[in-house]
This record gives sequence, structure tokens and C-alpha cells, in this order.
Amino acid sequence: MDVPLPDQLGLVERESSAAAPAVIRKLNLSAPPEQITRQQDVAFVPVTRQQWKSVLRDADLPGLQRKTDDIVGEILRLRTGSGRTVGKELPEQLRRLHASVVALSTVAEEVSRFSPSRTSAAEQRLATDLARANRGEAQALFTCLEQGWAESAWSAVRTYALAAQAAGRTLENAARNDHAGLPDEDVYQRTLGVSAEQLHPGAGVASRARLLAAWAEAPKTLDRRLRRSMRHLIDDSLSLTVVLLHHLAVLALSDRPLVTHRAALLGRDLVTSHLKSKPELTCSVIARHVAREPEMLSSHRGQIAYLDAYYQAEYQEEKARAVMDLHRAVLEADVKRTAVVVMELLGRTVPQGASLATVRDLLAVEDSQPLCWFLASTIRSEWRNANAHEDFRWDPVNSTLLLKGQPADLEEVLDAAIRARAICRGFEHGVALAYAQNASLVVRGAEDSNYVGRDLSILQAAGEARFPVLDIRRHGSLVRLDVPDIAVESLREAFRAILRAAIADPSVERWELRQTSPDRPLLHVDRAGTHAGLQVAEPLWDIADPLPFAALPLLANAMTNAGEPSETAASTVLCLAAVHVVGERDRLSPVLAHGDPAAKDELINTAKLISEGTKAAAHLLEGPAQRKLSAFAEVLAGESHRLKSAAPFKLVREFLPADRVLQRYAPARLPWITGLRDSAV
Repeated sequence: MDVPLPDQLGLVERESSAAAPAVIRKLNLSAPPEQITRQQDVAFVPVTRQQWKSVLRDADLPGLQRKTDDIVGEILRLRTGSGRTVGKELPEQLRRLHASVVALSTVAEEVSRFSPSRTSAAEQRLATDLARANRGEAQALFTCLEQGWAESAWSAVRTYALAAQAAGRTLENAARNDHAGLPDEDVYQRTLGVSAEQLHPGAGVASRARLLAAWAEAPKTLDRRLRRSMRHLIDDSLSLTVVLLHHLAVLALSDRPLVTHRAALLGRDLVTSHLKSKPELTCSVIARHVAREPEMLSSHRGQIAYLDAYYQAEYQEEKARAVMDLHRAVLEADVKRTAVVVMELLGRTVPQGASLATVRDLLAVEDSQPLCWFLASTIRSEWRNANAHEDFRWDPVNSTLLLKGQPADLEEVLDAAIRARAICRGFEHGVALAYAQNASLVVRGAEDSNYVGRDLSILQAAGEARFPVLDIRRHGSLVRLDVPDIAVESLREAFRAILRAAIADPSVERWELRQTSPDRPLLHVDRAGTHAGLQVAEPLWDIADPLPFAALPLLANAMTNAGEPSETAASTVLCLAAVHVVGERDRLSPVLAHGDPAAKDELINTAKLISEGTKAAAHLLEGPAQRKLSAFAEVLAGESHRLKSAAPFKLVREFLPADRVLQRYAPARLPWITGLRDSAV
């Protein structure tokens, strides 16, 4: 409800009329300035309509306006007070008014960073209008007080207040509007410039691979777009490393943009400040935090499971259980862990096993640190206590959640959990930003990578190979990657991803690629396959693409692990090896016919590398299959040597053994492409 203000001041005590301007003159108080804060770098963060609604809800500009109006109302009551009362109470009330205006202007500035789609653009302007009217209300009130409660000056106060309240009502309605008649927006396209098909399917923990694979299609354009939207967070000169790119992309996709960006800024500034003053202590605190990545990953997967359970539940009782599980997990894991890091950065200690109430009280003491207040605002002990003691239930008669017998809004508890989660994720982004912007101050200790760090390296390797991954799981020395269905065109990238991943984590003994379609078998490569492939690839990484040559031993290994007979494995390797030789010859034929020596060298070099790859594949098979591959490898090597002295145009009709092999063994059998029953391509 809006705070009502009278049309006219009415009766004003003479003492109050004289005391008000005297107080302002004595304390040298001034009205809030026209511009409270100023963005150093203007950013325009594109958001969907749904994200924009959450920005408006979390900003709560109408609520902040009501606080200003409440203070104006309290000041207004002093017009009938004595001079002594005015002198005692007015200074503090004016300071509160100033703080209220600054708070609203600061939040309005945060809101102005976000750029909603055209259907919501008018609301963005309204937020700015509300802040301007709010400042005008305070400035007009100062004028009224300086004139001794002049009736003529009061009308401006009320005019500004009514304008701010009207803008607030419109924004409240906008935050509730579901835009039912408008088509759904693709949040990935809107915020990053890539499609949902590229990024959305799959688990969030594996998003790094999908992001890098999508980014590789237009890196300069996408880099430029991301920098423009994150100008308030990063310097233009800062290099977008893989880690930083991933953090910024996840930040852009947040379903609670305002609180996540706020936490990122606060986290960045806090860590930056301490890196500059106490780099060793700061890096030690962050290193201990990073060492808990396995717990963080486990908590993340649990929270996603609780959210899925909530959205999939048929009955409200099941939804209530899922929400309470989520709330407990977020507060006990994310909030408590983040609070410990923040307090340790500030040189404070959180007792081992401290309750959430204790954590909240410790945060509240640090009232000069906005990040501490922000974290403390997520903790409601009465909810957590009811949860911890199983003192909650869904009341089906009254359709409400009961916490210790007291009614509570289920959606409010869910919203609080999601908000707390967003704040903690924002802090993580802020830490990454601070480290990236102050790399020279970061003190690196002894590297003791946990498996989560190695998983991220694997996902980075896959993404850089342009191979998207839906999820990653470990079981001992086995790593399983869930991936989209593999096509003939993407098989090479699959093998490339495995090779790069094997370099990223040499401890892995077996790699399994599980495709989306359940009828397709696992693509399984063990250490023997990766070792053989890396031997072929190692001399080439810095000078040429080692694929498809290094893929041939992986193919032989994967065929064997799929249960295919050695003869079938050999036939498939021979077919694909011959395809590459014949394909290169045909591609280069026009320039070979014109006598281009560079084309001749390129074709001969390709044939030699195919020979090396075929030879490496032969070592993984036995008997006749091994002999077939070895023989073809020797033939290719011999042909390459013989043709060194030939004129380029003659190579147009050479490498005939590859044509014969292709005719004999095509089509190749690839069981992972169309399933076990029909896999010839």
C-alpha cells in the first residue's frame, strides 16, 4: 500500500516553523544531490522478459519508495511539535531520509544496467523516473523545511511523491505480468547470442564444454557482445580466458540477474581489496575454499535434484518436501560455506560446526560490509529450525505449509532458497573476476587438483575440440561423458575430445561416451587406444591437426571394445583410412593438374600420416586383422616414397591401392552411429 500524504500541511506550530530551518543551517544539512551515484562504465546486460521480472521483484523499488514516504511522514509529524522536539529528532530523520534516497537511487542504477526486450523497455524507463521523483520528493521537502514549513513548498513534495508511487504501482504490476500472449524467449540467444539447442540440453556442471563448442563458431562476435554487456565487471583490456568466459556466461544466464550481479560486484571488490593488502592470506583462504569443490559439486547436484522433484511432483505435500530439502541444502552448504570464506577474508573466525543463527549473527556484526549484510539476509532461523527438526508439514485442509505450526508461503520459501543460491553463485563469479583482474597478485601454492578440477579440464578439452558434453561422471579410473548422438561428421571430434581429455587427465584408464539414444552402444576407448593415438598425435599438435590420423588407433580400440570381431575392426579402419587418402587426392586434383608442388607435398604428407595412424591401429589388433592393416600402412608409405620425385600432375591418378581398399571394404561399419543392428555407413 502507498503511504498517504496530506494535500496540505495544515496547522504548523510556530516553534517548529522556526526550528526546522535553524536545524538545517546549524548542521549544514543539504538535500540529496541530483545524481546520487555515477556508473563508471555503462553496461547494458540483455535479459529476457522472465529475467526482467525477477530484476524488478528483487529490486523492489516500490518498497524502497514506501520507506522514503514513511520517513517523510515521520518528519511531517514534527510540524506540530515543539522546537525542542524538532531540534532533537529532525537531524536523525533527515539522515535517514538521505540514506533512503541513496539506497533507492543505487538500486535504480543497478536496474538500469539491464536491457529488457522491447516489450519491457518502458518499464526500464519507469525505474529511472521513479528514482528521479524520489530524489525530487526529498529535495522538495528540504526546501519546504528551509522555508519554515511553507505551504507553497509542500505541494511539490506531494507531487513528486505521487509520481513515484504511480511509477511504483506500474512496476509492481509489471513484475506480476506473465506475458501469456507473447512467445517464449530463448534466454541463451537473448543473453549470449547462441541458441538453446547449443547450450540448454545437459547438466549445468558440463556446460563449459557446450559453451566452448558454441563459442568456437563465432568467437570474435560473441566475445565483443559479452564484453559490452559485462562492462561494469571487467576491463576492456582483460583477456577472456576459458575460466572467465565460463563465469561471465553463467552470470549472464542467471535467473536472478540483479542479486547475482550485485553479489559478483561485491565479491570482486572484497577479494580485490584483500589481494592488494594481504595477498598471501587471501589466496590461502580461497585455496581452502577451492579444495572443497567436491562438496560443492555434490551439493549442486543435490539441489538440482530437489528442484526437479519440486517441478515434477504431482501433490503439494511432495512439493513442500522438495522445497524444504532445497532450502536446507542451500543454507547449510552454499550460504554457510560462502559466509565462512567472507569472514576469513575479513580476518574473522567462524567456529567449527557453527549454527546458521550463529553465522547470521557474526555476519550482522560486520555492518560496514554490504556483502555480509547480503548473506545475512538469506538466513531465517525459524524456517531452518523447523526444517532441521522435521517440524513442518503441508496442511491439505488449509492448503498451506506449516513451519512449527505457523503458516508459511511455500512459494516464498522456494524463492528465498533460489535467491540465496544466486547470491552464493554470484560471489563465486566475483572471486573469479578478482583473480583474473589481479593475476599478478595471486600467490599460487602447491597444485593439489581434486577430481572436480580435473573434470573441468576434461570439459574444457572437449569444448575446445568443439565437442559438446551433456554430463560427466566418474567411477574409479573410468570417466563417462554423456553426449548428443554421434554422427559420421562428428565422430572425428569425439576422438579429438578423447585425446585432448586424456592429456588433461592422464590418470583416466577408460573413457566412455554415452549417447542420448538408448539403442546406441557406448563408445569405449581404454588406455591402450589413447596411448596409441597420442603417439601419433604428439609430434603434430603444434604444426598440424593430428586428426584423422590419430583417430585410427582409437577407432580400432573402440571397435574391439564394442565387441566387434577383429576382421570387422580392421575393415572399418581400412575403409576410413582409404577414404581420407582418396578424398585428399580428389580435393587436390585441380591444383595438382596445374602442377602445384605444394599440393603434391600436402597429399604425400597426408598419405604418410595415414600410414602412421594405420600402423598404430594394427598394433592394437591381432592375427590376420593386424597383418591387413600393417600391409596397407606399408603400401601407403611405399607409394609416398615413390611419388616424391613424380611431377605433381601425375598424382591425380596415383594412390590406386587406396581406391581398391575403398571398393573392397566400403561401407564402414560404425556401431555407434545407427545402433548395433544397422551401423554401416
